[in-house]
Amino acid sequence: MKKRRFAIPFVVALVAAMVASGGTAAADPDHDDGVGDGGQQGQHGAPGGHLAGSSSNVTLVGRVDVSGAVGVDRPGHIADVASHRNHAYLAARRLNTNPCGTGGFYTVDISNPASPTEVSFTAFPAGTYPGEGMHVIEVNTPAFKGDVLVTNNEQCLASGKGGISLYDVTDPTAITALAVGFGDLVPSSAPGRAHSYHSAFGWQDNKRAFVIASDNEEQGSFDVEIIEITDPTNPVLIRETGLPDWPTATVFGNGNTVFNHDMVVKKIGGHMYGLLSYWDVGWVTINLDDPANPVFIGDSNHPSPEPLLGFAPPEGNAHQGEWSHNGQYILGTDEDFSPTRTQFTITSGPNAGGYGGGTFGWSDLVPLGGAPVGTFQGSTAWGGTGCVEDLNGNSISDRLEVPTKAATGADVIVFTRGTCFFSIKVESGQLAGYDKVIVMQSHAGSRFGLLPDSFFCGGQGSPIAVGTTSAICIGHESGHLLFNDTPTYTGPDGGDMPALGTVGASVHATAAFDGWGAVHLLNADTLTQVDEYAVAESLDSDFATGFGNLSAHEVAMDKANDIAYLSYYSAGIRVVKFGPTGIQEVGHYVDAGGNDFWGVQAHRLPADATETTYILGSDRSSGLWIFRYTGG
Repeated sequence: MKKRRFAIPFVVALVAAMVASGGTAAADPDHDDGVGDGGQQGQHGAPGGHLAGSSSNVTLVGRVDVSGAVGVDRPGHIADVASHRNHAYLAARRLNTNPCGTGGFYTVDISNPASPTEVSFTAFPAGTYPGEGMHVIEVNTPAFKGDVLVTNNEQCLASGKGGISLYDVTDPTAITALAVGFGDLVPSSAPGRAHSYHSAFGWQDNKRAFVIASDNEEQGSFDVEIIEITDPTNPVLIRETGLPDWPTATVFGNGNTVFNHDMVVKKIGGHMYGLLSYWDVGWVTINLDDPANPVFIGDSNHPSPEPLLGFAPPEGNAHQGEWSHNGQYILGTDEDFSPTRTQFTITSGPNAGGYGGGTFGWSDLVPLGGAPVGTFQGSTAWGGTGCVEDLNGNSISDRLEVPTKAATGADVIVFTRGTCFFSIKVESGQLAGYDKVIVMQSHAGSRFGLLPDSFFCGGQGSPIAVGTTSAICIGHESGHLLFNDTPTYTGPDGGDMPALGTVGASVHATAAFDGWGAVHLLNADTLTQVDEYAVAESLDSDFATGFGNLSAHEVAMDKANDIAYLSYYSAGIRVVKFGPTGIQEVGHYVDAGGNDFWGVQAHRLPADATETTYILGSDRSSGLWIFRYTGG
């Protein structure tokens, strides 16, 4: 079903919905699942396998495998990378094998790029971990002079910290905390705990310093937080803004999903500008000359149909982006972990017809092209949340209350999004005997009814045994319609659904290959697309499974040239040139043993007279890799 393009007269309707629900504008504070959890570990889960090793114009200079906070395997342990002077900082998330293992950051001495050395590990408070957008800035204000590492905080325990944390890294061998867990407190399901933040970026303007951050718990509403850190021991929240303040912004993407994912700030032509990666809203620019009163400038839209494979509507998923060194261009990545596009149909009952839906890229995929054998089809039954937690307050795990396939006689179990990882829900379906699972959108994910058809399929967040169960995601409205129920958008997720075990309509879903996440070149003034690029394998259905995650993730711009460096998960490190004629790949590196790159930074060492640009890549399963582009 083709999604609608529309502008949102957002403020009145959203505030009314928030009041009616008695909660925040995003009770589900993550991009894949997990209240109070952040869920971003799962967002970056990748299917198995990798591309064959190869390289062109990119040389591996050095690498260091971090020691690990605990002595077990570390798949997915490392997230983003930041760098400053002679050191790099690696965000460490909790372990896949221990979903609430120790989080924090590693400090690595890179003064000799051929032999980087781990200096220390700084542990976060229990149940707390960083993610994307970790950033070091030089602060020089009347209250503080030194180097400050800015990190986001997400939680995997209710007692974990939210908000941002600030660390003095002026002496990287003697790091001290300046502020831990500062952020928006109201409204909050956990009084005294700041909201979960997914990304953060710091900057200084004259004698004041600031951080801009993304609030997981107010997704799609006032989820852009601006914090003054002129005195980094006493941060102050000075403004919340977001989509409700931008009535001319448009939502246009496959799934109509909106949230602030990532931000950067750059001084261009004497003015401070913010670039926000706002998923299906696109890339948003704001003026930050007065950070307490940001001014919306505009937002981008992906062309429809997409230039690379011709699908309409376009995928959307504006994930991260940066301005070119001279501010003329923006290069942005869209993140898409499912290389298929789903056609979902209710095939029986009064609501029969086509509706929006997606496929989880890490589950046993619906056969590409809709092959008749093994298609996703059959009758449905309502299963609740599918989480291990007791969310209905009856002292019984919601997982234990999932009605079995033998009891319902249905083919497909339906859960609501919220609280726990998508993969936990799929596992609950498996344990109850189902080989097909549907996860319907949450109240907050549908913006409390403003986007009733929006859907979102996140990544694998827990180490379940996948491969035996197919899973798709659908909108909140269509989840109700399966049971011929009037959609509502208030109260706890699942609380407005029929009794557990209620049998609903029959469904049918097929999938067509539509590629992985790509890279977009925008004119920075007009925010119109100049070109679109993706690695060749990500556009080939032969690479849909078995070669890892082939989505683009992050971009780092060269400081003096129209060259960009891309972290591309299992497709390794990519180097591209760009300009008015488009994007051209000019170099790449994929290790023979495979890579899984999350973060990327372009870095110059302060004492290097040659001004060599090094490419720093954070591999999720090992640590820091340092490269050099050797092309023209």
